[in-house]
Amino acid sequence: MSDIRQLYQRIIIDHANYPHHYGKLACPDFVRTCRNPDCGDTITVFVSIDTDCFNELSFIGDGCAISQASASIMTDTLIDKTVAEATQLIQEFQKLLLGQHITTGDLGDSVVFGKLKQFPTRVRCGALAWHAVSDVIEEWGKRSGQQINFRK
Repeated sequence: MSDIRQLYQRIIIDHANYPHHYGKLACPDFVRTCRNPDCGDTITVFVSIDTDCFNELSFIGDGCAISQASASIMTDTLIDKTVAEATQLIQEFQKLLLGQHITTGDLGDSVVFGKLKQFPTRVRCGALAWHAVSDVIEEWGKRSGQQINFRK
């Protein structure tokens, strides 16, 4: 059991120290910043959607290892996905954070955040970047005449 915990910690630390897709996109279609008022973490996502596919996705931010690692893993998970696929993955990630049963195995390394439900103050840290992208998807939906709502 401790081996898996050590692996999960290593994944989080690696992504926090060497984040993937870190930086601003030159010409993003969407930019969204989210802040966690509890701890001060900030994530800004930059998104380019071509037709209905996440063509490019990056982030910048300041905060704890969990928020930064989650943003890094999120970019790996969502790049090249359609908006519909990304929507489903974000919903699955939200379930994962709450300790609910997930139905897809497509979350990749983000499954390391499944234990955050034991630390309620850290759930927001893990969800921050994913929340920013869900806001982008809702805005994309408005622009393209589709109703997409993550807050049911």
